[in-house]
Amino acid sequence: MNKTLVVVFCYNVEKNINKILIKIKKYSLNNKRDFLFIDDCSTDNTSKILKYSKIKNSKIIRNKNNQGFGLNYKFSIKYSISKKYKKIIFLHGDDQYPAQKVPYIEKKLDYSDLCYGSRNLNNKSMKKNMPVLRYVANIILTKYINFLLNNYSTEYFSGFRGLKVESLKDLKLKKFANSWIIEQQIHFYFINKKKKITEIQIPTVYNQTQESKIPPFSYVFSVIINTIKFAIRS
Repeated sequence: MNKTLVVVFCYNVEKNINKILIKIKKYSLNNKRDFLFIDDCSTDNTSKILKYSKIKNSKIIRNKNNQGFGLNYKFSIKYSISKKYKKIIFLHGDDQYPAQKVPYIEKKLDYSDLCYGSRNLNNKSMKKNMPVLRYVANIILTKYINFLLNNYSTEYFSGFRGLKVESLKDLKLKKFANSWIIEQQIHFYFINKKKKITEIQIPTVYNQTQESKIPPFSYVFSVIINTIKFAIRS
């Protein structure tokens, strides 16, 4: 099936999900794209908004219990493989990433296995809009990972990503984390397997309703340890 699956992770995003829906509607009429909204047991009006969104070729899954990012990520990958999609692209329902650029990543996946949106390619926007500690951590950790893995990627921490489904079939998902770190683990795996990785420039967006809920210090620690482990194994 020559189709793209666009996955939108949603958890208590009633204040921003309509912005995503408006952007998506502009290219949802293309029958080569399906949309999967995963509501991770939101406690606000997210589920009601999604229910009446009327996005063409869309499906809504509402978890009875909060599963967390990693498990939803794994489910999405398994779903894309089982339904024989060609590409899978991930968005977050808080509008932190530019939904209007999904077609850009989709096009890049014609000749690459992984394409991610890089905020570091737009350093002016990143420096202006990202909280100082996160900005510094992003820069330092990116250089640290590139050094350990002898690689050059401009960013590893953007959640705006697309993957060629064919390249995911050999993944042993049980070995990957059930947390946010799964994105970096797959990125590292693709580096090790010498998969084609590309990127597009995206702006940095942060405000009170969009700022990451990941505990920064535990996340940084997880990234450091995970990178060391991967560098040793490879």
